[in-house]
Amino acid sequence: MSMRIDTNTLNYYVQNAQISLDVLKSKINYLDQFLSGEKQPSFNQLSEIAKKINVPTGLLLLNKTIDIENKRLEFRTVSSNELNGMSEELRDTILAMEVKQDFLRNEVAENLNFIGRYSISDNAYEVASSIRGKLEIPEFFQNVAGQNPLNYLRHKINEIGVFVFFNGKVKDNTHRPLDLSEFRGFVLLDDKAPIIFINQKDSKAGQLFTLVHELVHIFVGTEEIFNVIDTGEYQFDRTEAFVNKVTAEILVPQKIFLQSNLIDSKSLASKFKVSEFVIVRRLLDLQRITLSEYKNRIAELQENFDRLPQERSNGGSYNNNINFMIDKNFFNYIANAVNQDRLSYTDAFNIIGVGFKGYKALAGRDVNE
Repeated sequence: MSMRIDTNTLNYYVQNAQISLDVLKSKINYLDQFLSGEKQPSFNQLSEIAKKINVPTGLLLLNKTIDIENKRLEFRTVSSNELNGMSEELRDTILAMEVKQDFLRNEVAENLNFIGRYSISDNAYEVASSIRGKLEIPEFFQNVAGQNPLNYLRHKINEIGVFVFFNGKVKDNTHRPLDLSEFRGFVLLDDKAPIIFINQKDSKAGQLFTLVHELVHIFVGTEEIFNVIDTGEYQFDRTEAFVNKVTAEILVPQKIFLQSNLIDSKSLASKFKVSEFVIVRRLLDLQRITLSEYKNRIAELQENFDRLPQERSNGGSYNNNINFMIDKNFFNYIANAVNQDRLSYTDAFNIIGVGFKGYKALAGRDVNE
């Protein structure tokens, strides 16, 4: 069976294509029936149309139209500038997440009540405490998170209805790596299926910061692409300054931080499982170092960071990697739709962004994981 394609979406992209409708009809069988809704295209037929009109196939699966030249320009970067010259890799990753979100929106039954619950005029410490309460985590969650606080928080975030994906490339294409210098993550808001995407090229400490940072954006109700290292330099953007303050309080609670008898940033970073950038910023915010000391330390850390190879999260088996990258709850919705004959395997593969091997690996994962 094939998915039901939104004919308005299909008509929009066909009519706005550089190729004439007559030429397109001569190349695509049944195009008139597809455009009228009389006949539904298979995924392969849809891919053929997309190729001919030069748009990503994922766009034709959505129930809305998107101007891909201005895709997500409402996103803000943490330096408060528009993201200029968005790469095709970032654009296609956002589109792939849009396709997943569009599928989920039709599967998830209830709206979430915490999207945009807070504003930047609220008290940052109270917002951090409330988010901890929603996640049901202690103030110093690192104490109970074991060796992998990233997995611990991801699980807690999954439980409240947020979907979290990781990848260091476009879908399963190793020839299209994601550039860490362009972005570290982004969030797509939705009342039913908010999505956080994390660039897997980052360090584990960096991924943890981005995960919490994007979660706070969901509670504040703003979308963004997070694209610089977590230095906290947000003086030109009040929203980012607030989000970063809440993020820092969740990851490095002021009370626990001030009680610590550790003095060097490396030891503190190890204690809280964050990068030294976060610790140095915390020391500045709590007036433990001067602005001049802060700038010098950040410059040193940045210089050391730039020397490191970009990709730090590879390794492990294909099965383990694919299970880490794809949100467990999302896959369960996909599997249910396939099992109920509401979704073909071909469409499932394309929505997930994997082939048969990847699907099999995801289907075989431990349900209690």
